[in-house]
Amino acid sequence: MRRFAAVVAALIMGAPPLAAQPADQKPRYKFPAIMVIVYADFPNDPAHREAMARYTLSKNFNCVEAPLNWLEPCRKAGLMIRLGDIDVNKLLKEAPKLKDDPAVFGYFVSDRRTRTAFPGFARTAREFEKADPNHPTLFINRAEYNQFPEFVDVVKPMVLDYYHYHWYPKNHPERYFHYLKMFRDLSVKHDIPQMRCIGSNNPPEKLRQSMYVPLAYGVQAFHFWVPWFVQCKMDKDRNAVLENGKPVFGLSEQAQTISMIAGEFKVIGPTLLKLRSEAIYHTEPQSIGTEKAPADAWVRPEGNSCLVGLFRDAKNDRYLLAVNHAVDKARVLSLVFSPDVAGLELLDRKTGKWRDIPIEKNLRQGSASLELAPGDGELLRVIRK
Repeated sequence: MRRFAAVVAALIMGAPPLAAQPADQKPRYKFPAIMVIVYADFPNDPAHREAMARYTLSKNFNCVEAPLNWLEPCRKAGLMIRLGDIDVNKLLKEAPKLKDDPAVFGYFVSDRRTRTAFPGFARTAREFEKADPNHPTLFINRAEYNQFPEFVDVVKPMVLDYYHYHWYPKNHPERYFHYLKMFRDLSVKHDIPQMRCIGSNNPPEKLRQSMYVPLAYGVQAFHFWVPWFVQCKMDKDRNAVLENGKPVFGLSEQAQTISMIAGEFKVIGPTLLKLRSEAIYHTEPQSIGTEKAPADAWVRPEGNSCLVGLFRDAKNDRYLLAVNHAVDKARVLSLVFSPDVAGLELLDRKTGKWRDIPIEKNLRQGSASLELAPGDGELLRVIRK
């Protein structure tokens, strides 16, 4: 632990305090939605691929990982595609033709390389940006390498993509919130949107926690490992097996949970995408990388195993994303407000409408309570006096 702390201190030593992004500052690149990017096991026939793309979209997934030859059926279905190919030069050659294609999410280049690869990544990123300035190149960082600040300085990516499979003991789960904070701070400092790869071989509560906690830290795009999600019944030659003249599609067990969460993100995403991250406050117990709200903060969360992400919009209105990061049982989160808070609203993920949350008030403060299911989160809007 001491060695890890020393590495982290060396990485961030001398960095100035991070300020919130100014409301009038325009980011270089913005995600078109809260992205939920999955792998779909497409069959051979182009018509069946298009049908599978429509099925994938109907399950709330807005993007798939796929090679270039799957782009056309996905485009026809209205599904975005994260392009990846063994030959990166092939993608680069095609990029000028794709710069205005709404079906293209970005270009996947490489996964979990160390600092020796960063200068090459920088050259590749500039080549792609020249060929297609509208879509990002994607390089997945491994958080445990502790080289991501250098990656941002050298590569200057359009998207900060990384993974930390925090449910597995060998991957230092005690660093979960510390890595989230460090990537969040880099994102705010350099005005780069965050994308996170999540380990998907987990039960529903852990999957929900794995998505809502990063959302509170400003993450706006998710992809997954292990990848198999959307399935098609096929023969050994990868031809769709037809039933009643139609291909048969389905979701893995984990994908069913993520499909449900992705549906919730479709409701809260349009609001979240307009917000800028300001701070993250944790209740007890505190762990590495977390902090309690200061005594004079305008909102102070109280309870057990919860956190609150603080956000503001361009009009300086305040929002909260409250999360129960425990996965064993529901938790009650109390929010204590300063006197200038007049009301509180929750965005209903089923109706898409804001509904009032009661606030108890006295002369000095107000307070509200919220019950959060295991691993779950809720988006709140603050009404000022």
